[in-house]
Amino acid sequence: MTDSEVRPWVGKPVRATLADGRVIAGTLHADDAHGHGHAHYAIVSDPLRAGEGAVRQVIHGAESFVEIVDASGDPAALES
Repeated sequence: MTDSEVRPWVGKPVRATLADGRVIAGTLHADDAHGHGHAHYAIVSDPLRAGEGAVRQVIHGAESFVEIVDASGDPAALES
């Protein structure tokens, strides 16, 4: 995917298929502060266990995404 395809999903709950075959659900965030040729994205979801921090998976560049779909109806993808 390209940045222009990924950007509309920033701030929304998504289910993303990555180029390595993983499927990750959570809220998509963007971070352009790195300045080394590509944007960084992160998918953040609630902790897996009570008392733990949020789960954050950093994605290096839009080309790491194969598909992004709306996951607003999936409680597991909603970041609280």
